[in-house]
Amino acid sequence: MKIKYMEIKIIYLLPRFLLLTGFCLLLTVSAGCGYHIAGMGGNMPGDVVAISIPFLKNQVQKPDVETIFTTALVDEFVKSGIVKVVEEDAEAVVSGAITGYDLTPVSFNRNDVIQEYRLTIKLQISLTSKSDGKVLWEDKNIADYEDFKVTSADITATKTAELDAIKKMAKDTARLIKERMLEDF
Repeated sequence: MKIKYMEIKIIYLLPRFLLLTGFCLLLTVSAGCGYHIAGMGGNMPGDVVAISIPFLKNQVQKPDVETIFTTALVDEFVKSGIVKVVEEDAEAVVSGAITGYDLTPVSFNRNDVIQEYRLTIKLQISLTSKSDGKVLWEDKNIADYEDFKVTSADITATKTAELDAIKKMAKDTARLIKERMLEDF
């Protein structure tokens, strides 16, 4: 029994055709259900187009942490281009507070000397309409953490590592806040 050239070609191409068809179907279904990359879709609550972001309140005993987080929030919204960040003539205000700053040791060496800390920061953030004072979005329980190494022989290196952890966390948390606002989550 001879297999014809055409039959071999069909057998060879059939799996590819089915794979392509499945991919096209998946793409069609996902586009139809409003799927999009987190933080890249959605709208600002209340269809706000201009916001102001005053300095967050510092309710912890760590100086300047509010400056780092406020700067990260401003940078994230400016970079996204989703809204204008302005000082005056804003439709809404992003405000909040740093409510927690905790350092917890997470690893020790064999002499029980701390080798690594976990820094946990908690925030409360809200988006409020300037025209009527209505809260458009709010999250009172934002928390993030970052681990950093301790250099017991060099206090300056440890403080630098802590500051780097704060900056990284501020950037990550600002992106999270923006994504939650856009998703109204």
